[in-house]
Parts: sequence; structure tokens; C-alpha cells
Amino acid sequence: MTYACPYTVTVGAYVLGVLCARENTEFRQHAVGCPSCQREIAELTPTVRLLAILKTETHEANRRAISREPERTRGELSR
Repeated sequence: MTYACPYTVTVGAYVLGVLCARENTEFRQHAVGCPSCQREIAELTPTVRLLAILKTETHEANRRAISREPERTRGELSR
């Protein structure tokens, strides 16, 4: 039987940075001594970093599209 750490369900929230301060501190203290949680953190961290990059790029693309929207609308109305 495989050891399942009850904290592994918290890893996702931890790497996304959505835990409250108390939960974050508690989890960090736990993870220092838990190979299972350390492994989960190592596996999820690259994905979280990629999501952050994609979120930034999407926001920038949406901002650019919105800033050009009035120009396209005006051009279409004058035809």
C-alpha cells in the first residue's frame, strides 16, 4: 500500500499561492519533512509557471484587441 499524505491535496493551492497566511505557513512547515509533498511541488511548479506566462500573454493580447476595437468599429460604420 502506498503512503498517501493528507496534505497532498493542499499542494495545488500552495503552488498557486491561494492559501491564507496561516495555511501557507502550516503547509510549508509540513512540506519541509514530507518527500511526497516535495515531489508534488516539484511536479506542479513548472505547470503553474507556464500558466502564469499564458495568463500574462492572454491579458496583453486581450488588452491590445480591446484598444483596437473602436477603430475597427468606426471603419465598418463608415462603409
